Formats: sequence, structure tokens, C-alpha cells
Amino acid sequence: MASGSDDLPRVSQKAVDALFDRLAQLHGAHWHRRCREMGWGTEENGQWVSCDAEGEWLAALSHLSAQHLRCGLQAEKARTAKSLKQRGNAFPPDSAMQFAELCQMTPEGLGLPDFDTAWQALQDHAFTGKPYSHEAIAAAGEHMDLHGMASATYQRMDKHERAFRVYYQQVVERFARGEDLKAQAAIGHDGQLSPAERAVMAGEDKARQAVGDLAGITPTQALKIMRGGLAHG
Repeated sequence: MASGSDDLPRVSQKAVDALFDRLAQLHGAHWHRRCREMGWGTEENGQWVSCDAEGEWLAALSHLSAQHLRCGLQAEKARTAKSLKQRGNAFPPDSAMQFAELCQMTPEGLGLPDFDTAWQALQDHAFTGKPYSHEAIAAAGEHMDLHGMASATYQRMDKHERAFRVYYQQVVERFARGEDLKAQAAIGHDGQLSPAERAVMAGEDKARQAVGDLAGITPTQALKIMRGGLAHG
């Protein structure tokens, strides 16, 4: 399924300037030292000013949106906190491209519940009627077969989970665009996955079924099954 974030406004120089300010707040002197080392800035009245003077960062991030930058900054904060906890220090990104790799559109990066939290909330609602904890989860949940989930087998529940991942990602992208989370036209309902998504899910189901059919048999028995299949092929 094509990403609905493709039509978001692209990163501007103003957004890059704001990013530099946020990275300076996060990394302090380490950031300004890195900027001086890499030439990300200029001298003004004898003072170093960290900025995207040569447009290197704008060039690396221009295919992204401001929402992607927001997610990237959240990921950088998480990376920094983890590094401080594990090693006692943390250093800024080595390059604009390294930061760009962090800019994945994620629910948590936009301030929404992460997928695992959303999936658990959906299950709680389906099995116990517990209210949804966030409207984004409710918006995606409207397109799920909750009755079917309540009586699903383990393998069938896996299908529901993968379907929910698709719908929740669509809601995340709508949120990023500032649109109504519950707008119907762009989402559809459970069972309206694209042909490509259905093909992938069907292939995964067949693979799991094949593994299940062979479970518990000996290598000799497996060989006989294979020979039998070839003989009748």
C-alpha cells in the first residue's frame, strides 16, 4: 500500500533551522563542537553560529516532511537517553544522512500510542469491552471484526493483527496530515486490503500451514511425502 505521507509538505530551510536549535538543546556543547568540526555553521563577529550554512542538511532531508523530522527528533532523544544510561555519554549525529535514517514515521514519534500498545488495547476492547485509551485506536478499531477476534484461533488472530497494523498505520498517516482520524473513504473496512497485501498474507498462511503439516514427523516420513507428491505431480 502506498504511503499516505507522500503528500505531506516537504522539509523547508526554516524546519532545518528549528531542528538545529532542538539538537543544540538536546546535546548542548557537544552539538556545537560537532557543527564546528563538520563545518555546519559560520563565524559571525568572532562567534561560531551553528546552522546549515551549505545546505547539506536540507539536501539530505528535503524528501521528508516536518512530521518525519518530529519522529526523527523523538528517536534521537530516545537514542541519547539510552546511550547516557548505558555508557554515561551521548554524542550528536555524525551526518545529516545518519539523522535522516531516524526519521521513520511512527505513531510514538507523533505522540500516538505505539503499535503494541494499540494492539493490546484493541484486544482488551474485543474481549472485555474495555474502552479504547485513544481515539486513534478507536478509529482503526472501527474497521476490525471484533466479534471474529473474540473467537479467533491463534493463526486467525495473527491475521487480525496484521490487518490492524495496516489500518492503524493509515490512521497514523491521517493524523500526520491533520485530517479526521475517522474519515471513512481513505480507510475502508476489515477485508478491504489491497490485492498485494492479501497475496502476502495468503503466502504467509500457506507457509505456516506447510510447517504445521510437517510438524512431528520423521525425516523418513517427510521424504516419503515428498516422493509421493513428485510421483503424482
